[in-house]
Amino acid sequence: MKKTRFMTVGFMTVAIGLAGCSQTGENGGSSTDSGQLSNAELLKKATAAQENIKSFHMDSDMMSEIGGMPISQKISADIIQNPMSMYQKMTMKNAEDGTDMETELYLVNDKMYMSQAGQWLVQDASELGDLMETMESSASTEQSLTLLKKYKDNWTMKKEGDVYRIDVDLEGDQLKAFMKDSLEQTGQLAQMKDVMDQVDYKKMEYSMTYDVKTYYPQTLDMEMAFEIEEGTEFTMENASTFSKFNEIKSIELPEEAKDAQSLPSATQ
Repeated sequence: MKKTRFMTVGFMTVAIGLAGCSQTGENGGSSTDSGQLSNAELLKKATAAQENIKSFHMDSDMMSEIGGMPISQKISADIIQNPMSMYQKMTMKNAEDGTDMETELYLVNDKMYMSQAGQWLVQDASELGDLMETMESSASTEQSLTLLKKYKDNWTMKKEGDVYRIDVDLEGDQLKAFMKDSLEQTGQLAQMKDVMDQVDYKKMEYSMTYDVKTYYPQTLDMEMAFEIEEGTEFTMENASTFSKFNEIKSIELPEEAKDAQSLPSATQ
């Protein structure tokens, strides 16, 4: 159970970055715009373009703190969307002694493989339940674009050189509604519903840039702050970059993972 929960944490972390990347797609034709697009125009172009995105790479640096304890994570991920496969490398710094803990995850051939401290573990994707639904939804261009459309009145967009920059600022009830919709799309709302009412939603500042010609995402910067219970705050800062659109053709499982030890079902 502990290993399964750790896998959930890893994929939930990468999902934060994927949500930003998934709001656009590959080039749907070179842009001839010389001026500013409206929010609706950008959404229309992204909606058309997202159908062509097959794969991408993401690098993410994340710093979070809960109750005064800092957590530092670096994530590198290759994602192929259909059929879905993934490679993720995550390095987490131990807050107590400063050492790094490295984990590798593969999702290939309907199985999930995890390596930690030199030990490989494997589980059938069909046994992952809500975790598999979360992964698929988080890496879906269509799902996240739908969420962005719903909140189009809450973000601003402007052209800065060779990119369009989107800024979203939410707090209080608006942020709670956004989080609820996000969890609903990724299949996590049922298990998180009771917790949501106990959280004080402080703020979310979200900024993303897109290439003006290709509509590829370039960068994602996000800051979030919540009060989980009285006097206990959770904060997070995330900086991500995106690249290699449609360049990743396959995810190859290393030889040493082929003798991985089987994990029990996540529902057990």
